[in-house]
Amino acid sequence: MSQFPQFSLVMLLAAMTTVTCAHATAVDQQGELSASIGVVSKYIYRGGEENDEPALQLGLEYAYNSGLFMGYWGSTLAYDPSDEAESHGFEHDFYFGYGRELNEHWSYKSQLLTYYYQKGGTVYSEDRRDDRRTTGFELLNDVSYKNLTMGLGVMLADVSYANAGDIYLSAAYSHPLARDFSLNTSVGASIYNDRHDDQLLVTTESLALNEVRIGVSKTMAEKVDLSLDYVYGGEDREGNDLDEHVVMGLNFNF
Repeated sequence: MSQFPQFSLVMLLAAMTTVTCAHATAVDQQGELSASIGVVSKYIYRGGEENDEPALQLGLEYAYNSGLFMGYWGSTLAYDPSDEAESHGFEHDFYFGYGRELNEHWSYKSQLLTYYYQKGGTVYSEDRRDDRRTTGFELLNDVSYKNLTMGLGVMLADVSYANAGDIYLSAAYSHPLARDFSLNTSVGASIYNDRHDDQLLVTTESLALNEVRIGVSKTMAEKVDLSLDYVYGGEDREGNDLDEHVVMGLNFNF
């Protein structure tokens, strides 16, 4: 199991590279390959602190003209979810889905996402009856109208950090400004399923605001994005207050 993400990523890279190099004309007709690499001063996900130090992040995606797409995204972490003694780790996200533009204003996207953490792993309970894996599966759905995107995510399996049936609701709005700047805002909240609680996962909040973001970004030379965000932290599933953060980012798109 520990070799799964590396093997899958290698196969994905090999397949995409083969298509790109050997069939350049066909690629132009059938889809588009894109990639990104960047760094953020902190990695904050749904209000939670995944890395309180600069995090390296990278992505790779192939999108077919038919609307099908598949890709990979990864980030360094300040912890290992299956080993409390470790102060670092890596998150691998693999996904595939389908999305289309309905007209000039409306579009939608649906994707299945797998969260896989370096070396995999299991979190063990004291009596070993409530052991949980760290690998998670989530169904994500987005509907966009112009610069407004509404999202709904549903966890599909019990894991060490979530219950199957947990729902994440989000809304994001971006407004273009002068000189290639953009104003970006978003809000995210969770509806937690407490029916699967056990020794490892306890839920005290059925509904919680997780985060509110506001920030600015600027595109330079069509390839480089600079961003600065203020993140207001809400609460987690146990009612614990989440911290506030200022996050700076630098991203290169290819």
